[in-house]
Amino acid sequence: MRARTGTVRNGRVRLRFGLVVVPVDPSPGAGPEGDPGYLASLRTATLLAQLRRAFLGLLAVPVGVLALSPYIVRLETHTVDAQPLWACAVVPLAAAGALVTARRLPSALPRDAAGSRMSASESFRATLFLRFALTEGVVLLGLPLSMAADSFLPMALSFCLGYPLVVALALPTRGTIERIRARMEAGGVSSGLWASLLAPYRRAGAKG
Repeated sequence: MRARTGTVRNGRVRLRFGLVVVPVDPSPGAGPEGDPGYLASLRTATLLAQLRRAFLGLLAVPVGVLALSPYIVRLETHTVDAQPLWACAVVPLAAAGALVTARRLPSALPRDAAGSRMSASESFRATLFLRFALTEGVVLLGLPLSMAADSFLPMALSFCLGYPLVVALALPTRGTIERIRARMEAGGVSSGLWASLLAPYRRAGAKG
């Protein structure tokens, strides 16, 4: 029997008699060209896919807060009374602070982390969650401000300013990953970040 031959393209082995998908451990030089795209990557068994699925779920949290906020504002006890416009004025300041802080994350990898894919992966994941906390905080800030002002307006403004920041700064798109990688490597240390993200994902303690 003659053996079937094929070529490898983007982690897929294409055989003469069909298409077989196999996990391929990317080389240390793997880069953004290995990213099949946000939605396509969700069908892979990589660390990147795990992170992207997790953050799609997290994106629903600010939406849920927005949906519930009109009912929560009705519970306001008038312990604190603030003018809606004064309450709204706080929101752009919080958004600007979150934007500046999030864009400064992460710091450059130390020299002793050269070639350590584990260090880059841990720093990347920590950065994503810190960015999410900062940007989601802008959205959540609207709730107490709306309760103090007895108005939905601060919450609406917080969502309009904060949610785009969540998407732009915390969602692990290819552009966000590249910007984070550039900050990691600002000190001249190669991070190997893409190789870590595109490698097959295995839970701690998994067999095989």
